[in-house]
Amino acid sequence: MPTAEMPTAELELPTLKPRRADTAPSAPVRPTLSAAPPFDDSAPPAATDLDALPDSSVRAIVIDAHAPSRIGLGALLEEQPWIEGCLLASGSEESVALTRRHRPDVAILDISQTGPFAGSVTAMIRDAHPGIQILLSSRCRTSPGAPPASLGAVGFLPAGVGAEDVIDQVRAAVLGGEPLDLDAPAASLGGPDLSDREREILVLLGTGLTNREIGERLHLGPDSIKKSATALYRKLGVRNRTEAAQRAATVLAA
Repeated sequence: MPTAEMPTAELELPTLKPRRADTAPSAPVRPTLSAAPPFDDSAPPAATDLDALPDSSVRAIVIDAHAPSRIGLGALLEEQPWIEGCLLASGSEESVALTRRHRPDVAILDISQTGPFAGSVTAMIRDAHPGIQILLSSRCRTSPGAPPASLGAVGFLPAGVGAEDVIDQVRAAVLGGEPLDLDAPAASLGGPDLSDREREILVLLGTGLTNREIGERLHLGPDSIKKSATALYRKLGVRNRTEAAQRAATVLAA
């Protein structure tokens, strides 16, 4: 039985069929996972039919610390004819390295442990390959705590979502379509009563942004952010942003 300690980056799922060097898909043009030539970073062509993806035209990566979930979701994606291959990563460092090397089209990032601070991970993944589309997911009741777009993602797959919805959401992300309206668990504040502004600041504090950078993001001055952060620390009963980040997963999670 696979465990979290297995070298998942090397795992080949049963349905993975490497593309032959003499066979090229109609669009987009992608080399095999082991090919040395540079990738064509252009996005897949626009299409109105969500079933219009050519066979073996899309690369995916699943990022999840929980091995059974990671392998299961990878196997589900591998069953789709338009998936060329699905990479598996157990953490952020591994996912960044694989993304930089193989340039997948779409990533599914589990936020069960990162919660509202997934933005720091999505930023690293996008730095490795700006053209990637990222979907957030959760295998428990954790919610993003903020709109996916503000965390660098195009959608969110809540716990318990069906396999067909997962596939439809991945397909829509690749084609640049509207995200599906999935029923996510309602967010609840498991602690002090925070205003919407305080919740926004709490999310951004965990991404490593400075007060000035947070102010630019929220169109506020750094002094205003400092005052709001101080009031936020008082409500949370913490002394600094590090302790606030530790509390945030509980305060902002569903």
